[in-house]
Amino acid sequence: MTVDARPGELVLAGAIDETAALMTLLSRAQGGRLALDLGGITFINSLGVRDWIRMQSAATQQGVKLELRRVAEVIVHQLNMIIATRGNAKVTSFFAPYACDACGREESLLVDAIASAPQLTALQPPPMTCPECGAPMAFNDFPERYFSFLTQA
Repeated sequence: MTVDARPGELVLAGAIDETAALMTLLSRAQGGRLALDLGGITFINSLGVRDWIRMQSAATQQGVKLELRRVAEVIVHQLNMIIATRGNAKVTSFFAPYACDACGREESLLVDAIASAPQLTALQPPPMTCPECGAPMAFNDFPERYFSFLTQA
């Protein structure tokens, strides 16, 4: 996994596995806050999940508020399967699968979890337009399953 520091956030890319050293990210929190851009995460294994849970727990113990931005689908799946991976982090945006019936394009599109909160709470995917042909796209998963990570246990 690579970490790129940008103003106000750390951008993570690649695989979260036993070599990811997630705990070291907490030392880069500023003012008790740490924003992580997860759009470039392509893989997470069971050891990565374990370390992610440990990092979330340590953030809570240290009083660090985590914000997760551009959460990749591979991370969304883990947040849905293993409730402990959610921790106390706030998800502000995430990628979700959409498909265009008009042209056949399938794409992972960015959803603003803050602006779309009323729809997402009602398990309604926000409308998206196909970047290729301009037609409306259909959500390509089960909303009650895919959006479950947005509800706190």
